[in-house]
Amino acid sequence: MDTIFWICVKIMQIMSDMLGITYQQLNVILFVILHPAITIFLFFKLRKYKRLCKEQQSSESVRS
Repeated sequence: MDTIFWICVKIMQIMSDMLGITYQQLNVILFVILHPAITIFLFFKLRKYKRLCKEQQSSESVRS
């Protein structure tokens, strides 16, 4: 597990150099901004999907 962590750190260091920002700035962008935003987006997509499935099941049961 330690090896995976250090590989990820090295990748982030390379990415931060390519983007011209610090490792800390990239870390904040990824784990404080992007990850929560993607999680919230997917949560609402899941709720919408569940609602649509429930509506479809209820309309099918009315037809039967």
